[in-house]
Amino acid sequence: MNLTGHTVLITGGGSGIGGGLAKAFHERGNKVIITGRREQTLRDFASQYPGMETFTMDVSKDGDIQKLFKIVSDKFPSLDVLVNNAGILRMTDFTKSDPLGEDPYAEIDINVKGLIRMTTTFLPLLSKQKESILINVSSGLAYVPLSMAPIYCATKAAVHSLTMSLRHQLRNTPVRVIELAPPAVETDLGKAPGQAEVKYPKLGLEPFIVQTMKALESGAMELPIGQAKMLKLGGRLLPSVFFNMLNPKKVPSM
Repeated sequence: MNLTGHTVLITGGGSGIGGGLAKAFHERGNKVIITGRREQTLRDFASQYPGMETFTMDVSKDGDIQKLFKIVSDKFPSLDVLVNNAGILRMTDFTKSDPLGEDPYAEIDINVKGLIRMTTTFLPLLSKQKESILINVSSGLAYVPLSMAPIYCATKAAVHSLTMSLRHQLRNTPVRVIELAPPAVETDLGKAPGQAEVKYPKLGLEPFIVQTMKALESGAMELPIGQAKMLKLGGRLLPSVFFNMLNPKKVPSM
């Protein structure tokens, strides 16, 4: 992938991995558009990067996606990179009496349904370009699940599977389909109030972004970064061994 000269739309682009990607693409001379649910967070982030555009929206709401598509297709008809990054992680303990809480399917609505909605809505615009790129952000936990976050891991496994199928279906179109599978990265993902943070080694955001941009430049279609490479290999060759490594019998309290 040539890393400059694109118009890039990144969901969940105001912080974390999305913010890191937005900064990296902006610094390489791309027109960057970021979305998210927190308007002030988006504005504060974009104010550091002249020319970066922001749109407040929720990928779990079809109406928001339709409004975004109308604005982007009118204002940025040359859009040629979509990064489906928006996602949430929650700890779910099925041994409790009410494991799912007040919003039981939020991870599915955002991580899977939102990604599918965004892809379906924006594919016609991406297909109009001479060349375009769809990047779906999955996770190393798509290969080997972390039992403390079962629904999150299931959503990322779904993203992995869906992306493989999309890549095959779109092979004769202008749209290249890339899967980015991060390891545990130092971000606010999973740090909801009242929710215990998972205590596992994490890669710093900056080195993760550096490795990711190099991987994108390589032209590969499936990009497991850092420890996600090990999880991908181990999940295929020794699944039970790697599951037990990631999920020891004595786990951190939730």
